[in-house]
Amino acid sequence: MGNKKHISFIVSILMLVPSIMFYSQDAGKAARMKLQGIYLYSFAKKVYWPTAHTTGDFTIGIYGSKDLYNQLNTNFKGKMTGSQNIVFDFYESTSDITDCHLLFVSEEKSNAISNVKKVLNEKTLLVTELKDISNSSGNMINFVYVQSRLKFQLNKSVLEKNDFKIGQTLTKLAYSII
Repeated sequence: MGNKKHISFIVSILMLVPSIMFYSQDAGKAARMKLQGIYLYSFAKKVYWPTAHTTGDFTIGIYGSKDLYNQLNTNFKGKMTGSQNIVFDFYESTSDITDCHLLFVSEEKSNAISNVKKVLNEKTLLVTELKDISNSSGNMINFVYVQSRLKFQLNKSVLEKNDFKIGQTLTKLAYSII
C-alpha cells in the first residue's frame, strides 16, 4: 500500500515537471522581453538624433517579435522622448518597414539584416539581436547574452558616422564598444 502511494507521488511529480519547465521558460521569455523593452526605451531617450529628426512622432519599429511589440505598447504607450510622442510599429516583412527612428530586428529575423539595411533611412538607429556585431558592418547596437544576462554592444564608429550621439549613461552600461 505504501509502495503505491510512493509511485503515485513520483508520477504526479513527473507530470508537474514539464509544466514547471514551460512556466519557467515562459517567465524567462517575459522577463527578457521586458528588459529589451526597457533598453529600447532607454535608447530612445539617451541617444541624440540629428536635429532634422527631432520633430513629429518618435517611431520605434519592431521587426520579427510580436511579443516585444505588445510589451512595448503595454508598458510605454504614451511616453515621450523630448517633445516627441513615442509610437510603435510592427513589421512582418522587410517590405513593410517604413521610416522609423529606431528599428529592432529580432534574432528570428537576423538572416534578413542585409535586406533590412537596404530599406532603412540612414538616420534609423538599428538595434539587432545577433551573436556578435564585431564583424557586421552597419549594425549600431546589438543585444547579446553574457552568462544568461541581457547586455548590449555599441558600434560607436557606425553610430558616429550616422550623426548619432550616445549619452554617457549608455556608454557606461554597454557590455562592449566596438
